[in-house]
Amino acid sequence: MDEVELGVRRYSAEVVAHRHAHHQLVLPLEGAIALSMDGRELMASGLSGALVPCETRHAFAAPDRNRFLVIDVPPASAEALGAAPWFERIAGGSIALDAAAAHLVRTAADELDRGGSVALRRRWAGLLVLTLAERGASGALGALGPTRAPEKLRRALRFLEDHAHEPLTVADVAARAELSPGHLHHLFRTVLGTTVQERIADLRLARATDLLSRTELGIAEIAIRCGYADQSCLTRSLRRRRGVTPAALRRAVRAERRGEPRRGRA
Repeated sequence: MDEVELGVRRYSAEVVAHRHAHHQLVLPLEGAIALSMDGRELMASGLSGALVPCETRHAFAAPDRNRFLVIDVPPASAEALGAAPWFERIAGGSIALDAAAAHLVRTAADELDRGGSVALRRRWAGLLVLTLAERGASGALGALGPTRAPEKLRRALRFLEDHAHEPLTVADVAARAELSPGHLHHLFRTVLGTTVQERIADLRLARATDLLSRTELGIAEIAIRCGYADQSCLTRSLRRRRGVTPAALRRAVRAERRGEPRRGRA
């Protein structure tokens, strides 16, 4: 492989282990994938992507319905794009996507779903690599490798992953991470380029989108399960951040499963 390659992929529940001569960015669109490399365990899901460095043996499996935007980046291409230092810095780590980066990933996947030439795919791949690398270098996009993020910040992020659907305040999260609210806010801003409340909102919306896509639960019940006060709060959040209503999102997913052409968003 000489060029950066981009594609939408789905993985099976069967554990597969291999290595490849290129870096690989795994960016979630739906579901989750578990990865193991160099004795470390990672989970790519929601707003957390993963980087698999070139020539690193790794194992992976995705037990449930899943869909990922995957970028294969040869080392020479990483150098040519000026992204090699970022790849080295996050090697074998998780990538915390903020709302803007996640939106770009979804937009690229939508474009691929509509078809397009190899040249178009490569242009999208280069754009995404440059965007992720530049935002990572500036601190707008967090790179959370096992030894890169402060332990207390990682503790806060793990707590949010498990409890974002509950009523939470910044003080609650700070206490669990054994930090002052001000220090926690500073870490989120400097490392992740976001705030605690924005992260909670992202996680709730990711969970709601997942439940809308793969379950038959009522929209009102999904809203409550994901931490929204009621169905209207979920609807406002989804429309504002994704440009679609819960019902329209569910209809689009069902139509896609039936193989029907995708329609415009509501």
